[in-house]
Amino acid sequence: MLEDMLKFKRLEGVDQALRQLDHKLFDGGRQMLDLRSEVGRQPSLVIWGSDDAIIPASHAQGLQAQVHVLPGQGHMVQLEAAEQVNQLISTFLNAQP
Repeated sequence: MLEDMLKFKRLEGVDQALRQLDHKLFDGGRQMLDLRSEVGRQPSLVIWGSDDAIIPASHAQGLQAQVHVLPGQGHMVQLEAAEQVNQLISTFLNAQP
């Protein structure tokens, strides 16, 4: 996984694009977009890594959603725990009417 992330960062323009995203979405080190009021208007599943150093798992508290915080996983939880994430998504989708 680390090798894949490093390959991605080496692509031309990626560093500049990430810096632009950082400036627009996390100006001053805080997440600028707050979509908490949108979650819960429809069935929502939130899967977070307990060790996410970019957006802390504590941001999931109070959401009107089915929340799963996976222990020992970071920001790229879909890569770090792909099998578990896929199972959670499958179970969630199969439970929808």
